[in-house]
Amino acid sequence: MMFKLTKRRALIFAGAFAIMAGTVQLFLSFAASPTANIELEAASLEQCATMVTDSGASDGKAIQFGGASCTTTDSQTAGASLPITYSLSSLPGTVRYVASNGSDSNTGTSASSPVATLSRAISLSAAGDSIVVRGGVYRNQSNMTISDTKRGLRIVAYPGETPIFNGAQPVSGGWTTEGSLAYIAYTPRPVTDAHGISFSTGGNLTGDGVGKYPDQAWIGATQLQQVSAKASVDREGRFWVDSANKRLYMRSSDAAKPGIEVSGNTSGRLRFMNIAAADTVIEGIVMTRYSVTADDYGVILYNGTADNSILRNVEISNYAFVGVVYANAGSNFNTGSLIQKSTVTNSAWMGINPSYTDNLTLDSVKITDMNYFSEFTTSPQSGAFKTSRTKGTKVLNSLIANNKSHGIWFDQSNSQVVVANTKILDNTGTGLFFEISDGLLLINSFIRASGSGQPVKLAGSSGIKLVNNTVVGGANPIGIYTDSRSKPGCADPSKPLCDSGYGSDRDTIRPYVQTMDWMPRVDLMINNIVAYPNSTLYCGAPTPVCVLLTNSAASTSLSAIFHQANSPHSGLPKTVVNGNVYANGSGRVFSTNTGVSHTTLSSYAAAMSASPVSLAGFESAGLQGNNYVNSDGTPTAELTGRNSSAVAIPTDSAINQYMSAGTKRYGSSLKP
Repeated sequence: MMFKLTKRRALIFAGAFAIMAGTVQLFLSFAASPTANIELEAASLEQCATMVTDSGASDGKAIQFGGASCTTTDSQTAGASLPITYSLSSLPGTVRYVASNGSDSNTGTSASSPVATLSRAISLSAAGDSIVVRGGVYRNQSNMTISDTKRGLRIVAYPGETPIFNGAQPVSGGWTTEGSLAYIAYTPRPVTDAHGISFSTGGNLTGDGVGKYPDQAWIGATQLQQVSAKASVDREGRFWVDSANKRLYMRSSDAAKPGIEVSGNTSGRLRFMNIAAADTVIEGIVMTRYSVTADDYGVILYNGTADNSILRNVEISNYAFVGVVYANAGSNFNTGSLIQKSTVTNSAWMGINPSYTDNLTLDSVKITDMNYFSEFTTSPQSGAFKTSRTKGTKVLNSLIANNKSHGIWFDQSNSQVVVANTKILDNTGTGLFFEISDGLLLINSFIRASGSGQPVKLAGSSGIKLVNNTVVGGANPIGIYTDSRSKPGCADPSKPLCDSGYGSDRDTIRPYVQTMDWMPRVDLMINNIVAYPNSTLYCGAPTPVCVLLTNSAASTSLSAIFHQANSPHSGLPKTVVNGNVYANGSGRVFSTNTGVSHTTLSSYAAAMSASPVSLAGFESAGLQGNNYVNSDGTPTAELTGRNSSAVAIPTDSAINQYMSAGTKRYGSSLKP
């Protein structure tokens, strides 16, 4: 729900909160004094606000937020909600219209005389204008640019309609039969290298390496799988591109079906849009079947000048390589951008890929089915959401699920990260991977893995705060690891690069922060449920918490990970580990790769309270036992009945944005 007040953007509440059928309803009375004028944001959920009778108000009326018609914004309802509704009169600047039956000879300033292409509407628009796109399917609209002179341009769907920008081309006839196969003339998409990966020589690829080809084909809603050899088109649902002869082959039985589409017929770029203007807003549209090649850098590319840009209620699907990329130009970072209530799904490689951004926020975003055909390895790059050298990134109220890759990967010198109220489920790599970075608040999130997947992997990272999460399944549900680069000076740009490092590991643009030393350190770990590891990795047996103390030539100690105040840097708080719930049958609670292990919480707590760690009260409110945790990771009635014994959420402005001070509860409030 989004609402703002005219003038001071502050709410004056008069009335009461009521909770009905699990929905919070807020009543704001129209009392004689004071008065608050509320204006709904354009393209926000207007249906959340309704006028109701309130006998307690001076004029008998009140505004009610919530109810059956209002969609809540949490990880239960993450993703685009289309079509959107709003008032056309709320749009800023000159409004231009785009329609599939329009003409680019029109000015587009009237709904009755729209232009035909979005690119024409952009060229006609000035900074601060709005473009309204009518529903329908738009083809042959790609490689559009919003230059930095068009700051504040808004591209929005017409109320109640969903425009679909489709980068593919339909095929109707033209097939030549060749035995059990059929082919059409086709311009192959180029193979390119980008993102620091040499795809052309097999980098980041698995299997037969077909992932380097960005060609795509569909029959109706079903995407076909590309194969690397003609002989492999041995069944329906597959296709092969003969690059030498510029042909696309599939089974004759498939070629006879209706609704065939293939990649757009171009040998150059095939991205949707390149955005250089700040304050750009795109909402309510679908971008699908853009067969971007690697150096297209995304279906949408945001440049370093595109600060405070917003993607809201958009869907990006069925594309090759990457959906959204945020890039920098030297020290010119993309700052303050937002992706909200949006869906990114069915990709060949990755979802969203920011580098050198400040204060990027993902709110109520759904990212699923990356690496759809398992064409790419999880290293050196993969992920539904993969970052590098970002600051202040937030992932809130989101769903990251069923990706054949890492889920969320903060890689290389990220800082001040928050992941809150988010579900990260059933990704084949690591659910949440925080690598050689500093400052992570993971709070009220539900993370699940299976097999050798790792729910939470904290490698060479400091400033870790884990608060009221449920982390279940996989190998080492919480893994706290010394990285091979966890050595003095490795993170410092003023010193020579370590043997095991990459030149891109360090943030060489922002001022160096001493706590970014790539040493594993936990500051706070309270009220988490850590349960049911089902495979072994590093610690010799399935264990809820596994600590890697040595890695190649790097090493650290338990007393450095679970540390005293100001050790080793001034201002560090004393580590607090308390109120966590461990479930692993009669197996281990905690292990290291150096032979330390505890099968009981009492022995673990006693060891960590004693020298050399010497953290008094360590897990004094902790619990151990399968009786507290259901097989799916949710708390049993016995555990919820003991919530009053959990650790009270501290008074901390960063934490209290997501959980109120004094709250007592075990695990996440989210369900899988």
